[in-house]
Amino acid sequence: MQSNRVPPTEGTSATFAWGNASEDFALFRTLSAEQRLIAFAAMTRRDLVRGQLLVEQGGASDALFLVLHGALTVYRTNHAEPIAELRAGELVGEIGFFANIPRTANVIAIRDSSVLVLTRAAYAKLAQETPEIVEALLAALARRFATETARLLPVRASPRARTVALISGGHEAAPPAFEQCLRQSLADAGAEIVDLARLQAMFPGRALDASEVADWLNRIEYDAPLVAYFGGPDASDWARKAIRQADLVVLVCRGAAPPPALTEIESFACTVHPASARRLVRVHDHRRHEVSGTAAWLSRVPCHMHHHVALEDMIDVDSLVRFLCGRAVGFVAGGGGSLGTAHVGIYKAFRERGVMFDIFVGTSVGSAMAAGFAKNYDAEHLERGTHEIFVSSRSFRRPTWPRYALLDHKAFDAALADQYGHHCRIEDCWRPFAAVATNLSTHSLELIRTGLLWQAVRASSAIPGLLPPFYTRDGLMLVDGCLVDNVPLAQMHQMKSGPNLVVHFGEPATEMFDVDYAALPGRFELLASLLTPFRRKSLPAAPSAVNVLWRSLVAHQRYDTLPTTPLDMVMRPPTPEGIDVTDFDRHQEIFESSYQWAHETIAALEATQHPAIAAILASISGADHAATMAASASDKARAV
Repeated sequence: MQSNRVPPTEGTSATFAWGNASEDFALFRTLSAEQRLIAFAAMTRRDLVRGQLLVEQGGASDALFLVLHGALTVYRTNHAEPIAELRAGELVGEIGFFANIPRTANVIAIRDSSVLVLTRAAYAKLAQETPEIVEALLAALARRFATETARLLPVRASPRARTVALISGGHEAAPPAFEQCLRQSLADAGAEIVDLARLQAMFPGRALDASEVADWLNRIEYDAPLVAYFGGPDASDWARKAIRQADLVVLVCRGAAPPPALTEIESFACTVHPASARRLVRVHDHRRHEVSGTAAWLSRVPCHMHHHVALEDMIDVDSLVRFLCGRAVGFVAGGGGSLGTAHVGIYKAFRERGVMFDIFVGTSVGSAMAAGFAKNYDAEHLERGTHEIFVSSRSFRRPTWPRYALLDHKAFDAALADQYGHHCRIEDCWRPFAAVATNLSTHSLELIRTGLLWQAVRASSAIPGLLPPFYTRDGLMLVDGCLVDNVPLAQMHQMKSGPNLVVHFGEPATEMFDVDYAALPGRFELLASLLTPFRRKSLPAAPSAVNVLWRSLVAHQRYDTLPTTPLDMVMRPPTPEGIDVTDFDRHQEIFESSYQWAHETIAALEATQHPAIAAILASISGADHAATMAASASDKARAV
């Protein structure tokens, strides 16, 4: 660990190597230039490599630190999840320092970083000579407590990466065309691109770990929304530097997964970054509905998320860049029985506007529709599939002896497997997808992101009582996700940042029913009415048993308290009059009605400059729109 006065660089003050950068730190905005110079003169610089401990829980609080550049994480011993992440301009160790108590947590560098150190003796001198600095420090402490209070809110969003390292995975290098397209898309998104050639041109003959190199890299990070480090195909010193410098590592791979043994650079990346900070990108020549072999790649190098990219146009590259920049567009599909085809109508309306959704999460029938979206199926294909699953196969009209459930599930299972593919895995769908189920073994939500696609849809749609639960090979009992979360927006937030379209069929706060309870028939009267067409019309217009069951399952959920952000567009399509959640034979009517409604609603919201609609519509350019339409047409003719 190195500690020294901040070294001078050309054209900057000898006291502070970053020149006017200190003005960007909230801590120093209230100070004059002279006071800032006094503050920095009292500090020393300490450089940390990734993984190095700065503060140890229980240690003496004999100094206060200011993050100069890089990133550090705060965690407590015997606690798996980190408490906070600290970046440039933030204080470290202020609680123990001001309270004069032992360190309350560990602080470790998760990137190559630098901090400025203010010892207790130096602080005492500053407090005496420049009391304004004390006020600035106390104001920073107050801001920290405000931030920590905000962390207590129930919405937990996926953190955005500021720096990304791109390296080769496996033994087969991606085609040069991929890197060219990726560089173009990153540049269009405003990202800074750094490779070894650029670094050597800026600092000829300098070591990669030289302080002036670190300052330049982190100055770029401070200014740019995203910095992309292209590490190259080999396990070079530069590739290792890029990996250490990054918040997120992206492994770009090609072809089938090689043997389990990792390459040198893969091994280093996995040592530095946990699976939650790794992404896998598989490069393909052409876009498909599904691929194969992704599970082998993810078994070899576990990653938080994976992406499939086709080289035939920029659509998938732009989608990847939206993920990296925190602007990925999500589609959240809620449960609702036969109303599920409204998802398809709304999806079609947005696709005709040129919107490319990047990721899909669904509950119950929403998972069935979202699974089709993830396979790049068009609306007409999904409409036909809905007819096959719920009408032609009569999946929900096959009563059985009520030992395990009221309905025979075999036809439903077979229809799902036929539509989604008997062997298609979630990992091999072209777009990221997750299904929400209720885990009755652990009494918790189950987010299904791996395994056979049709089985994930089946588990997410297992309405208790009507269908048997889905039992996994490891003994879990899964039923319909609507019991826990019928609109899985929170799960989408945890997976990525960016705007979301949220479609749900939540009931209004109050709904009255004009039903004469005494007129409800007994079993023999009901049987006679059902067998006699003219008497059937005289039955009370009360909800069906399945409708009541669905309402009961979601009755505890408050749709007016969804964890929305300003970039979440919640759409609740109106239900055509007289349609029940079991009226699957009217799916075409629901589809067409929601499609027309969505067209009108999008235009109306766009006219009001609704921020979420604006963010969703801005996710694809006019040129991309033309390519999207062409790709959509070619997908219809391309074999799976």
